[in-house]
Amino acid sequence: MALGRLLMFARQLPSAEHDADAIAALVRFSGMGYVAVAILIGSGLINAWILVGSPERLITTPYGRLLLMKMCLLAGMLALAAQNRFRLVPSLQGSKETSVELLPLLRRNVIGEQILGLMIVLIAAWLGTLAPAITAAQ
Repeated sequence: MALGRLLMFARQLPSAEHDADAIAALVRFSGMGYVAVAILIGSGLINAWILVGSPERLITTPYGRLLLMKMCLLAGMLALAAQNRFRLVPSLQGSKETSVELLPLLRRNVIGEQILGLMIVLIAAWLGTLAPAITAAQ
């Protein structure tokens, strides 16, 4: 993983071999990403079901509104990840000329994903301090 990060964030990749290594690392990482995202979404849905109780409480409680904000941030993070995986990485695989143009965009998207991920972690910590929505009076 450190190799992929080093390759992706290098200012200039000196050779086609380095380009190929960066692309291979990105493709390998995406396989792990699918599993991690599926586990996170599944466990999040189960937690939401247990801690929120009803769709109405998503809107009417502070816990629910914060959870909705977290879900919106996750959707943004997944949109960036999908653009990276299904648009940028295949484009990088197909053409050496575009790597100079696409790597900075990929770099920005990954930084955006990290920022959104940090915000999601902070909201999750905040949610841990609140009473679950299911305990709110109706």
